[in-house]
Amino acid sequence: MKNFASFVLRMAGWKVNDFIPPESKYVLIVAPHTSCLDALIGRFAFWTKRLPARFFIKKDFFVFPFGLLLKALGGLPIDRQQAQHVVEHAVNLLATHKRLALIITPEGTRKRTEHWKKGFYYIAKRAHVPLYAGIVDYKTKTCTVLPSPLDTEQEYENLIGKLREIYADATAKEPQNFALPR
Repeated sequence: MKNFASFVLRMAGWKVNDFIPPESKYVLIVAPHTSCLDALIGRFAFWTKRLPARFFIKKDFFVFPFGLLLKALGGLPIDRQQAQHVVEHAVNLLATHKRLALIITPEGTRKRTEHWKKGFYYIAKRAHVPLYAGIVDYKTKTCTVLPSPLDTEQEYENLIGKLREIYADATAKEPQNFALPR
């Protein structure tokens, strides 16, 4: 799968940075997220690194035959109305796997929102795993994972300030649908 994913991304003009987190388990937030294509590009990027990645996706998408494809890609159905259960489920997933990159889009939607979800912060904190930031940038056609984990010991509001800096120059597929968090 690695060679196929590398070929597809190369043919589409995409580059993936070389950084692979040294930890075997971590949470990776990825933004901007304004298109279904973001997940596919991200999944291919992870295949190029042979990393075991899973991601949450709204349970409404898990209808036949799409549900089979989403599960094969690493999708995990979630009910966004049950946010507390999502955090618990994610912490349990990280506890029971030896290697796992749990990918979360902090916006929680492809629509424009300035209120990013906090679940990624609580998942990393409660699971005692590092939190990394990833960027899917359509202007430069690059998928990047930043080399240093984010500090989850700081207050969430301070972390949001750091995320505003990280994603300030990122270009979304649908730029009108991307907003930095407040």
